[in-house]
Amino acid sequence: MEPKINYVGLLILIILGVAVGNFASSFITTKYFHKESEKISVEVSKAVPTTPSKATETSKLETARETVKLSPEAQPGLHIEPEAIENSADHKQLIEKRKIDENGVRLAKTCSEWTTAHKDMQTQTSERGMNKHCAEYYDYLSFGNLPNSN
Repeated sequence: MEPKINYVGLLILIILGVAVGNFASSFITTKYFHKESEKISVEVSKAVPTTPSKATETSKLETARETVKLSPEAQPGLHIEPEAIENSADHKQLIEKRKIDENGVRLAKTCSEWTTAHKDMQTQTSERGMNKHCAEYYDYLSFGNLPNSN
């Protein structure tokens, strides 16, 4: 007599084998990418100064100005021309103060990282990220508006 094959047991064994294989593959892939992202993060943090330099900030500010053209229509609650605000001495001091505070440094670093990523990748996503984060940085410097943390 031939032995009877337990098809239900075989099905369960195959399902468990596939599930364990998928879990192991996902776990290994996650660990690999986590290590790689840590390496890149360390390299970027070494390359990007924690306190932005004057030249770097000027170029980022110019990039943000090119990216975001501020106008009274773009800022509905704003009734003062941005050029008039930028020219006041008090405003320039306020910008310098915001550059070195915790939020300014964080936003500058984010803008710098996105700019570097866009230079490396040249994708629409990296360009949008660069434009968004540099505009947030410029908006914070100029008007003190922090980005929404969603």
